[in-house]
Amino acid sequence: MSKISKLIMATIFLTGLFLGQVQAKPVLLDWDALIPDDNKGVVLPVPENSPIIGALRKEDYEDLSKDEFDESVEFFNEQRSYQASGSSIRIDLNGKTVRIAGYITPVEIDGENVISFLLVPYLGACIHVPAPPSNQIIYISGVKKLKLDEIYDPVWVTGSLEAKPLTTIYAEAGYRIANAEIKPYQE
Repeated sequence: MSKISKLIMATIFLTGLFLGQVQAKPVLLDWDALIPDDNKGVVLPVPENSPIIGALRKEDYEDLSKDEFDESVEFFNEQRSYQASGSSIRIDLNGKTVRIAGYITPVEIDGENVISFLLVPYLGACIHVPAPPSNQIIYISGVKKLKLDEIYDPVWVTGSLEAKPLTTIYAEAGYRIANAEIKPYQE
């Protein structure tokens, strides 16, 4: 076989290998799959000085007095404190493309559009006290074309899962997915 033939064969092989990885089918998860088996998970703390995603900003609430604004901030801080702490997460899922069904709790809104949300296992989670454990919450960012009036029905979320905790206005999330594909839930 000539050098050119070998080069062409190698290119075809590597292209096929690469495309196979890119087009890999997502791992279908249920919520229990996010909870590690005994002694196999890791408790990762949210890094110190990390911002609280979706935190109230005084400039967005100019109609509130300083005391009213401070009371609102304290309310959300207290709500977060009811969430169980120290939940372990599955770091072996880090970087895997997953597909999971759940409900939306908006975190950041721009007009009538949701731009980030918490994916949770049941409707109203994170708004009702206490929030589920952090290993049952996935923070979804980079959302496009999701209207506020579309948040009450379950959705499928597909994307690359990161086992990287963070804090939002409502609760701590153990996982995150950026730029996810979001579709209405249909079995």
